[in-house]
Amino acid sequence: MILPSFFGAICLLFFVPWLAALYGFFSDTIAQVFFPPSHNEHFNLIMSYIVFGGAFVVRPLGGLITGSMGDTGGRKKALVFSLFSMSVPTVVMAILPTYEQVGWFSTALLVICRLVQGFSVGGQLTSSLIYTLETKEKKHWGYYGALINMAANSGAILGNLVGALVRTCLSKDQLLQWGWRVAFLTGVLIVPITIWLHCYGKEHHPNEGEYDESASSTRRSSESREEAPRHPLRESCKRENLAALVSSIFAPMLYGGGYYLTVVWMAVYMDQLIDPSVKGAFWVNLIANIFGLTLPSMVFGWLSDRYGRQPLMLLGAISVGVAAPFMVWIISNGDTIQAQFALLFIALLLSLYCGPFPTFLVETFPAKIRMTSASIGFNLGICISSGFAPAIATALVSGIGPVAPGFIYPVFAIMAIFGMGLSGKVRHQDGGVDENSPSAQDDLNTHLL
Repeated sequence: MILPSFFGAICLLFFVPWLAALYGFFSDTIAQVFFPPSHNEHFNLIMSYIVFGGAFVVRPLGGLITGSMGDTGGRKKALVFSLFSMSVPTVVMAILPTYEQVGWFSTALLVICRLVQGFSVGGQLTSSLIYTLETKEKKHWGYYGALINMAANSGAILGNLVGALVRTCLSKDQLLQWGWRVAFLTGVLIVPITIWLHCYGKEHHPNEGEYDESASSTRRSSESREEAPRHPLRESCKRENLAALVSSIFAPMLYGGGYYLTVVWMAVYMDQLIDPSVKGAFWVNLIANIFGLTLPSMVFGWLSDRYGRQPLMLLGAISVGVAAPFMVWIISNGDTIQAQFALLFIALLLSLYCGPFPTFLVETFPAKIRMTSASIGFNLGICISSGFAPAIATALVSGIGPVAPGFIYPVFAIMAIFGMGLSGKVRHQDGGVDENSPSAQDDLNTHLL
């Protein structure tokens, strides 16, 4: 019975990023379909990316609700909820009327669909990740965390592949008229996966009885002073948990912001925002995602079980911060071969950070508040960094020049290092790791490094 649960989590991590990334890979098409014509060649694309970022604004709310559901009602319940709430807006997007047909009403409907998508994705990574790791031996958490990360990246790879194939096989007019709709219709594939997980997945509920009203009443009656009923959100916001919570906000900024810049926005950047453009930009992006980020991340996650999470993450953050601006300059020259190697190099350095990160996030919190705390922190960090990074990068290209977006990477790297530094202060029993946990050992290894 554990196999349907595990593969259900993997499927969630595969299908949801696929559908979420589709918008990013078709953002230039959406800019023409759902917005009025503009004299500024980049204005509509920036507006399209702002709508893209709007989904990230509601991610923390989705993560809070899904995380609380997972802590109080079970991990599988949270997984099924995330799957169902993702499929509906994705399919609806495929049948939306265009701006030419109904004007700004189409834009409003697009925004609503993206907000619902963002809400559902808010609990996607953390619920799948925690659900999987808590059923595995802790000494292998780095490997399984990287496996979950690879599943998420594979979904985005499929989205990239769909974008590349559609652009290769269809003319520009066909793409604008109906080609983009076909991609979003694939959201219906989530439904049978959800039903399968709901029927055959094994529930995992490590906090069973922890937040029950009857259990709370028993605890209150056994103590001399009256306490409020326990709730994971209240427990997560306790003072002793704040360092871990703030760490989980800053540490994901390079993981999320770096990812969306490197293997989602970069495809459109190479194809639309530089002159000369990179020929086969979406294929260049696809190769970098597979061989520079996804596969190496699996290796570095596995290595983190032996050498610790933070040494690898620290090396990756510093390397990306230093090298990425120069690599973006190389890409901006428009040469396909140079762009391929430069993007591969950025992705490879980023994989040093992304591979161990999922397990690092889970190890920051104890089981009783893990899903709520990780969901809040992770989604706030992703909201701040990833949501509007493509819009900001596009605006920098328009206002300053094609090299300017490269300097976003050092900002995210500094934020990530700050977050890792805060994790070294997590030394308490209610809301953090203990001295014998892998995360604590990682901190020691970092200081020795």
